[in-house]
Amino acid sequence: MSAPLRAIGTQAAFDPSSAGMWNSGDPSSSSMPLSPAGAGSSAVPQGTVLTRTLYVNIMGSLAALEMAGPSSGTWKLLDGRSVSVFGMGNEVDAQVAQNQLRTAIIHEVKVLQDRSTFPVGLGVHINCVPMHELTDLGERYAYTVLPKGVSNAAQTIYQCDLGYEEGVQWRKHYAKWTAANLETEGVLNVENNPWVFVHQDHPVISLLRHNSGLIGCQIDDQPKIDGQYFKVTRQVLAACCSTLRANVLNKVTSNDLSLFQVQVKRLNSEHWDEMNGDIDVAGGKPMLSKDEVEAFLTTPYAYTARIQIKYELQAPA
Repeated sequence: MSAPLRAIGTQAAFDPSSAGMWNSGDPSSSSMPLSPAGAGSSAVPQGTVLTRTLYVNIMGSLAALEMAGPSSGTWKLLDGRSVSVFGMGNEVDAQVAQNQLRTAIIHEVKVLQDRSTFPVGLGVHINCVPMHELTDLGERYAYTVLPKGVSNAAQTIYQCDLGYEEGVQWRKHYAKWTAANLETEGVLNVENNPWVFVHQDHPVISLLRHNSGLIGCQIDDQPKIDGQYFKVTRQVLAACCSTLRANVLNKVTSNDLSLFQVQVKRLNSEHWDEMNGDIDVAGGKPMLSKDEVEAFLTTPYAYTARIQIKYELQAPA
């Protein structure tokens, strides 16, 4: 596209702010139909729904976990194994499979069984699960585990609401866009310029297209670079992305399964080796001898869990 790019200096960047859009109001007041130009109203095709059960095992003494720093107590897949664990199989190209994992829709997460030999309470973080369980100090976790707790009763710790029409439409038309990549996916950056090139299929273009009454012109009447990209100011791009995040993407439960991980933390404690009132020791002794303290801190403990994930992978574009 080098030839068309030589002519862009003569074209005016599409700037809705010049027409008064969002200058004096809340961008959330704009209408946001999510169907691209020419899209029909047929039923939304569902992706492939899969279920995986993961065996999570986290081990270590309190002293060792403290020394390991902020990343201690973490379980995650080995590098390069996410596609083999969460993907659809060999019939899907490796790059396509990786892209599918980046925009997975988590339907449900269950803890089927778990067991802890830790003598302290644990708080569990799962990076694709909202933290809705709270302690008296306001600490948030996906779920908590009692000292030396054992549970064989399955508990659902997350279940998404797929009933939002905006979320369904987003998954249909804009599956590869997430809150994290709105400003980069389908956007060509031009260094030292107040504008960028935005692909015609980008959700920002749909937002601008359906707000022509507010901006005083039609986005589709503006010239396109290489027949695909509109020239949009950075200010307008940022305002549109902010609106989409606030009003649409907070209803879309898209997660990157290639980054899936589970981490346990000591409940209500900043440090693993603190000696406070949540300690569960034999006999419930309020005070420990020096040898008992040493054993308490250096004994290896383990948290094991069987975690089941039900998720949806979008069909390749």
